[in-house]
Amino acid sequence: YNGLLKFVQEHFTDGLALVVGSGLSAAEGIPGMAALAIHLSDHASKLVGDDASCWTRVKRHLDDGAGLEAALLAHPPTVTVEEWIVRETCNLLVPRERLVIGAVLRGEKSLQLTAFLRQILKPSNGLPILTTNYDRLVELACELAGYHVDCCTVGHYAGVFDHARSSMASCRGIVTRGKTPILDHFPRAVVLKPHGSLDWYRFNNDVRRCAMDVEAERLIITPGLNKYRAGYESPFDKQRELANEHINRSSRLLVVGYGFNDDHLQTHLVRKIASGAPTLVLARTASEKVTRLARESPRCVLIAECAGGPGIAVTTSTGAFSHSGPALWDLGTLTQELLS
Repeated sequence: YNGLLKFVQEHFTDGLALVVGSGLSAAEGIPGMAALAIHLSDHASKLVGDDASCWTRVKRHLDDGAGLEAALLAHPPTVTVEEWIVRETCNLLVPRERLVIGAVLRGEKSLQLTAFLRQILKPSNGLPILTTNYDRLVELACELAGYHVDCCTVGHYAGVFDHARSSMASCRGIVTRGKTPILDHFPRAVVLKPHGSLDWYRFNNDVRRCAMDVEAERLIITPGLNKYRAGYESPFDKQRELANEHINRSSRLLVVGYGFNDDHLQTHLVRKIASGAPTLVLARTASEKVTRLARESPRCVLIAECAGGPGIAVTTSTGAFSHSGPALWDLGTLTQELLS
């Protein structure tokens, strides 16, 4: 256990990249995939004809215990069902996101990620945060922790996707190190969202980012085959490429609430972890896939909730053990116990 504490406390230095999945948002009150499956089933009466039949097949798979993504892969939705899933996903998430953000800005709630970011080293070349979440809690947490947030766009109300220009927005001047003039940046986080975001909108044949909630088509990649097709369209493709570049360049990783179920990031991420990059994985429930990755990777530490009750279950390549102490799989608890 003492070795675990030492690993965690020494982990958050230069070269860190964060991978954030739906588990972190769920801990803050944003519905996850299971809640989305229930919401879709509750609103499926809007579908008619072939679309209704399509959803009936998906629903049968869900009733048999499959997850939403597995069900949609087994029974590919029609184009109109895909469009319906996007709309209903936004209908579910946007009001809940508004409640969470409102509570934070009124001072009634604080975000776990904000507390964590305040405690770690702010790297001079920016902290990459790669997230498959559609909500904007990562961006909010970063700003509240004092980071400039680079979302690879320029503009607030009809923002264009331009990574080169957006990366300069945090520049505060030129300094000389040795005899070399270099750009000096404010502390910044590079937030990449290869599945899209609730503030991405279709604008004619283009995509724009708007900070306001407006009545327009939002662009997100929902579960199923749509994910793999749309992932190679702009701007999803560029976000994915940049995310993979940051994974490859990183020297260490923190993975929070991410299920390793996305081929857009998985190939690079698993390869990086398996190659020996120091990696800390925090998960309330660890799947067999994640547990096996921790067992087979030389410097990966998985901390999950102990199945038998309070405490943690730790898995590494050298073995596994349980400990009855604080719930360190939770980012907020880990921050409070080990970093504050």
